[in-house]
Amino acid sequence: MTDIASHRGGALLWPENSSIAFENTAKLPVEQVEFDVHPTRDGKLVVIHDDTLDRTTDGKGPVATRDWAELSKVVLKGTGGQRMLLLDEVIEIFRPTPIVLRIEIKCGPDRTPYPGHAARVAEALGQARMLDRCVVTSFQLSTVLEAVAEARPGKHVWLVTPNVQIDIGLTNVIATAKAANIPMLGLRQNMLDAEIVATVRAAGLGIGGWACNDSDAIAKLLALQVDVFTTDRPDLAIAQRRGH
Repeated sequence: MTDIASHRGGALLWPENSSIAFENTAKLPVEQVEFDVHPTRDGKLVVIHDDTLDRTTDGKGPVATRDWAELSKVVLKGTGGQRMLLLDEVIEIFRPTPIVLRIEIKCGPDRTPYPGHAARVAEALGQARMLDRCVVTSFQLSTVLEAVAEARPGKHVWLVTPNVQIDIGLTNVIATAKAANIPMLGLRQNMLDAEIVATVRAAGLGIGGWACNDSDAIAKLLALQVDVFTTDRPDLAIAQRRGH
C-alpha cells in the first residue's frame, strides 16, 4: 500500500504547520505527517516552512535571528491567534498516535545550511525517544547525511528537485544516493513515471513523491504504487486510496 503523508499538516485544508492542522491530521488514517523545522537564535527548534516570518505569520524577517521569547508572540495567519509550535510540542501531539513524523530539515536564506541544525534535530528526536518513528528529509544531501551521522533516524530521504534530476540525470542521482547509503529518494510527482519508479526500485532504493495536491496527481502516484507521497489534501488522498 502507498502511504500518505499529510504535508505541513494538510496545508490546503488548515493553516500550515499549526496546532489546528496537526490536531486534525492526528485524527486521520494517514501514515505520516510532514512538517518543517528551523532553529531560533537561542537554540530552540521551531516548526515553520519558510526561513522568514512574512508569508505565514503576522511577523516579519528571518526566523533564525529571533529568540523563542519573541517568536512565541508571533501569530500564525488564519489560526485565530495561535502561535507557531516547537518541535517538542508537535512530537507530543502525535506521540499517542501511530503516525510517523516526516521532518524536513530546512536551511536559511539563499539555501545556506544552519550550522549543526540537522544534528540538533536528530538529538532532540533521540531525547524524545522518537527516532524509530521519524523520517528525516532534506533537499540538501549534506543535511540528510549530517542527521544520519548524528543519530541514525529510522529512515532518511533525499528530496530531489526537478532541476537536479534533469541536470545530473537519474543515473547519477541514484549513484549518489547509494554511495551515501541513503535508502530512499523523493521526486516531484510530475517527474515520476513507471520507468523511473522501476529504475529506482531496481537499484534497491525506495521511491516517494511530493507535490501531490490534486486528484490527477494523487491518482497517478497511487497507480505507480510509490512507497509514500506528501499531499496538502490528505482527505482527498485517503478517499482516492480507498477507491483505488
